[in-house]
Amino acid sequence: MLLKTFKASDFSTFMKKLELAYFHHYRQQYDWVGHFWQGRFKSQPVGKDAYFIQCGKYIELNPVRANIISEPQEYSYSSYKYYTEGKKNSLITEDIFYNEFGFNDLTRQQNYQKMIIDEIVVKNYLKPIWGSNYQRYHEARKTRYNLSNK
Repeated sequence: MLLKTFKASDFSTFMKKLELAYFHHYRQQYDWVGHFWQGRFKSQPVGKDAYFIQCGKYIELNPVRANIISEPQEYSYSSYKYYTEGKKNSLITEDIFYNEFGFNDLTRQQNYQKMIIDEIVVKNYLKPIWGSNYQRYHEARKTRYNLSNK
């Protein structure tokens, strides 16, 4: 999840209150005693720069890396269709950098898709994360492309 807040402490305070409220609800509902959360909540401030875009790419491609889906547009809980097809979603607030992808909607959508899927992104971004899965992913994409063009 990538959220924008006005102060870095705002989100941590919100999460602390949310976790505490849910813990009390769950404890009362199920008569729970003991530890509830596996670990502490962690948040990392992200600036308004290239790292922000990298975080967005990482999030968009998480379901692909987890083998839940084979292409990012297949995941219904993603902003990918919003940015590449213009499908409206009331839960999405447009990325602060999205307008920099082009001068009109079609150009922005095409450039966003290219950024996510582009060979350069795959080589420079996914390889260190996927390790040995990189080759398998790359070969699977080639096979799907070859089959769809027959």
